[in-house]
Amino acid sequence: MMLKACLAWAFFCLVFVLPLRAFDWETATVNGREYVSLRSFCTFYGFNYSAPSGNDRFVGRSAAHSVSVKVGSPDMYLDGVHYVMSFPIEKNDHDWLVSRMDVIKLFEPVLRPTAINARHTIRGVVIDAGHGGTDNGATSRLGSEKNYTLDTTFRLRKILQDAGLKVVLTRSNDVFIDLYERAHIASLYPDYAFVSIHYNSATPEAHGLETYCLAPRGAASTSSSYLTRSDIQKLPGNDDDTLNIALASMVHSEIIRLNPGDSNADRGVKRARFVVIKQNVLPAILVEGGFVSNRMESSRVDRPDYRQSLATAIARGVIRFVNVMGDRNLSLPGGGISNRADDSTPAPKPAPKAAPIAPPAPSGLAHDPLTAKTSASAPVPVSDAKPTTSKSKKSKKRAADDAPKAPAPAPEAPASPAPAPQETTPPPAPAPTPSAPSSPAMDLKEPTTPAPAPGADKAPAEPDEPPTVNIYPTTPSKETKASGSSSGASTNSSSAEGPQP
Repeated sequence: MMLKACLAWAFFCLVFVLPLRAFDWETATVNGREYVSLRSFCTFYGFNYSAPSGNDRFVGRSAAHSVSVKVGSPDMYLDGVHYVMSFPIEKNDHDWLVSRMDVIKLFEPVLRPTAINARHTIRGVVIDAGHGGTDNGATSRLGSEKNYTLDTTFRLRKILQDAGLKVVLTRSNDVFIDLYERAHIASLYPDYAFVSIHYNSATPEAHGLETYCLAPRGAASTSSSYLTRSDIQKLPGNDDDTLNIALASMVHSEIIRLNPGDSNADRGVKRARFVVIKQNVLPAILVEGGFVSNRMESSRVDRPDYRQSLATAIARGVIRFVNVMGDRNLSLPGGGISNRADDSTPAPKPAPKAAPIAPPAPSGLAHDPLTAKTSASAPVPVSDAKPTTSKSKKSKKRAADDAPKAPAPAPEAPASPAPAPQETTPPPAPAPTPSAPSSPAMDLKEPTTPAPAPGADKAPAEPDEPPTVNIYPTTPSKETKASGSSSGASTNSSSAEGPQP
């Protein structure tokens, strides 16, 4: 009898008590910034690990993922997709170091989106066509950014509606909408996601695709070389840091497939503090669909078939995000059903090859590979009622930020409206899928907010939206027929439900 009792107690401890122990992260501080060791990072996420030597590139692989990093560089490749981390990889006498900020705000939500605490059902998408009206955006010899973004928006709307999602547009014709008003429109739909569409401009040689989401509090934007005072202020969009990067990751991994033979076209998932993402209370991203300042790429952007392909790729990423956030099974455009973040064909660009590495050396740091187990967060139930014009709790918090800004006029009806496309009746909601299996608990505290760099108050302010370089600043000779060339496009009221904001 005593033997049976001892065996029962041992079984209880093994199954219930030991998994409750937290993972023992190896931590270090460099120049006041907090890091975790590369060894504990690899152990936690299941990557193979050998102590890297010198400044060679480290490549780790697990059963499902690969990661490639290099000392002194913020550029990281995860499953072959380019990300720009908030802080470069560092090293000390014992190991390479990954910033605590990047583990919490990048790796965790991208590698394990089903463990995000803020997961909830996403019922629709607010699509923001960049620029408009008096603001042409970037222009090329073929057309203007404002028309390309509107055309892409119409195409994306139809694909998402066909998949069963509701859609709202911030503008549905050629009008100017204030940036803060665009974020306010998004706040009226608290259970939606937000996608802003732009086309890029820079030097004539620049080309490729970028996806932006909000920089975490305490990290500089990708375009900045040092931390400013504004970078340590909490913004409305920071409440959704983990959702923002998860959405950006899934969309970017889809759009880079449009350039399978060009290894430099993946310009990365980047961070910024543009108004439409920093003032947004929804999971929000900004997509740059190509450079109109590049002669070859501007010709590509001017083609309707390319804009259709870009819209399809964005839609695939958005639907993957929707499926993961709400355990749904919406069909992906082009075929397939996905409720997993990593359900995709291999990325077009493989991770760089690993350089030879030395045998592991004693680290001298405390380490316990035992991990804790916890159930993935369950989706938050969302009402099926139509969105109202009342603000969400998050939007009320940022009322003071919106107050000084005069709202822009609502989009006007076009002079010659085209017939509205037939609305697609959303299919019945599929049966809920089983929740994800238990996984190790992150158990890593939020990083402390660092002090700004000296002279931060004199630093130039970050632009409110992506800067443009107009190589043809005058009225272009040819404008894209945004509404006419769109598949299912319409210049009528864009809201898929409820009144047009």
